[in-house]
Parts: sequence; C-alpha cells; structure tokens
Amino acid sequence: MVKSSINTKPLITIIKIVLTIAAFYLLLNHKVQDGSGSVITTWQAISQKLPSLELKTLLPFLLLAAAIKMLGILSSMTRWYLLLKVEGICYPFLYLVGTFLIGRFIGTFLPSTLGLDGYKLYDAARGSGKVAESVTATVLEKILGLAGIFLTFLVSYPLGASVFGEHTRLITMITVPLATLVVIATICLLLFPMPMAFIIGKIPLPQRFKAQKEHFCAAISAYKGRYSVTLALLFLSFMVHFATAAMYYFTALSIGASAPFWVVTLGSTVQIVATVLSPFTVAGEGIREIVQALMLSKELGLSASVLSAALGFWAAEALTLVGGIIWLLRRKSSKEVLENAK
Repeated sequence: MVKSSINTKPLITIIKIVLTIAAFYLLLNHKVQDGSGSVITTWQAISQKLPSLELKTLLPFLLLAAAIKMLGILSSMTRWYLLLKVEGICYPFLYLVGTFLIGRFIGTFLPSTLGLDGYKLYDAARGSGKVAESVTATVLEKILGLAGIFLTFLVSYPLGASVFGEHTRLITMITVPLATLVVIATICLLLFPMPMAFIIGKIPLPQRFKAQKEHFCAAISAYKGRYSVTLALLFLSFMVHFATAAMYYFTALSIGASAPFWVVTLGSTVQIVATVLSPFTVAGEGIREIVQALMLSKELGLSASVLSAALGFWAAEALTLVGGIIWLLRRKSSKEVLENAK
C-alpha cells in the first residue's frame, strides 16, 4: 500500500487563521439591545457611548475588569492543574495555560463551555493515555464549578439580596439551603468517594469494559482524605466565579453606571448560571445580556446593564484571543510535552 504524502499542516494552519479572524469578528459584532430596543453590535454600542464618556474613567475600569477576570481564569487553570496532578497526569503548568487558552478560544464558537471542556479533555487524554482519569478530572471540575457558583451566591447574598426585591424572602428560603447543600455534597464527594465508587462499580457493563470501570473507581477515589487539596480546589472554584461576577461591577463603573458592589455581584452570579447552563447560544451570547438586564436594570438602568454585560463579554473573551495565537504557534504534542517533563 502506498502511503499518502499529502501534507495537511498548511491546510490546518489556514483553518486556524480563518478561525482567529472569525473570533475578532464575533467579538466586535456581538449583538445587544440598546435602551430603545434596537439591536446593535457591541462595537456600535461602544462607539455611541464613547463620546459621552471620559476615557480616563472608561479605560482604567475596563482594564481593571479584564485583570479581575484574568485572576478568575488563572484560578481555573490552577484548578485544572491540581485535578490532573491528583490523577497522576503531571503536565507543566505553563503548557496547561496554553491548552486552557486554546480551549477558551475554540469555545468562542461553541455553546456554553463545550469548546473549553472538550479541548482540555482531548489534550490531557491524548498525551497521557489516561482516558478514565482525564474524564474523571473533567467531571469533578464541572461539579466543583457548580459548587463555586453557589459559594459565590452564598457569599454575596447577605449584602446583595435586595436585587430580588419583593421576592427576597421566598428566594432566600429556596436558594440558600439548596446552595449550601450543593457545596456540602461536593466536599463529601471528594473526601468520601466510596459511595460514588460503589455505585460506579455496580453499573452493569460488558466484561470488556471491566478495566475501564476499575480505572474510574480508582480515579474518583484519588481525593479520599486529601483535605488540603479539596479545600484548595473549592477555594479556586469560588475565585473562578467570584472574579467573573465582580468583573461586571467594574464594567458598569467604566460606563458611568453605579450600584452597590454586592448587588451587582449577586445579580451577575445569577446571570453566570444562566450563561453556563444555556446550550442554545454560542459562548452564551444573548442570554448574558437578557439575564443581566432582568437582574440589574432597576439598579443600573436597562441600557447600562446590557452594555456592562456586553463589555464584560468583550473584556473576558478578548483575553482568550491569545489562545488563537498559541494554537497557531504550538508545535509539540501533549504526549511529547509529558514525556519531556518526566
């Protein structure tokens, strides 16, 4: 059999360049509604608002918002590094930073966090050959992420509950116990994994999948009794979402809107939940602005709440365009990196 000598690398490079350009286009053409209900792009909204704003106010707060979001992204990167390390997959941290940014870049085009989660999982499993461990780390990361959102909710709720208005009492009775339960359940799952391992072990599967099932049971049990690691993972998960929610406070300040910090943070936390859970829009576009307007229009005004959400998207996702550059320049495979790290 004659092996094909076609070099596919130029084609892959062209595809990557096209996607990089498309990311810039998507960011600047992100559609929002202005105060009159008309649909405009993020660039148009910014252009219309700029003449009435002072750059000495806009730029510092927008850069501060981006810096705070970057703190959340770094927390998420560190969490992924720790999860893989506990599972025996020891990539260099800087390599995972690149992988993470590439995943966020790809995720710009896909619903929810599908691009980021999918690429990180693919890269970790491809290089290490540890599929069960990589899948377990991904699943636990999602559970920890949910716990992090609820922790942010619980921390900001006491001082920000007024955002719910006349429904505050009812919402408190429902959400606070639920959020507390999720956080406690997550801690118990990590520190006391035997019930989950037992359930996985009892799942009836064909004999050829027995080894994989044992790998999953071992992977889920890797955190048993590791209190410091569990607390670190929980804290990092809190920082991921708290930083994102706090970012919107500073994007609001950048356009001259003002509301109590904890009110904006709590309202933005609800918006984050809606954005993460929505499978219907690319990168949460549209859902973010709608929920932000519902939560914070009374505090910030409709146009300001929508524009602050749009600027939050721009400030957050613009950072991930670096991932497109890393994707273009990366040459070594994850397997080569892991072998060189040993």
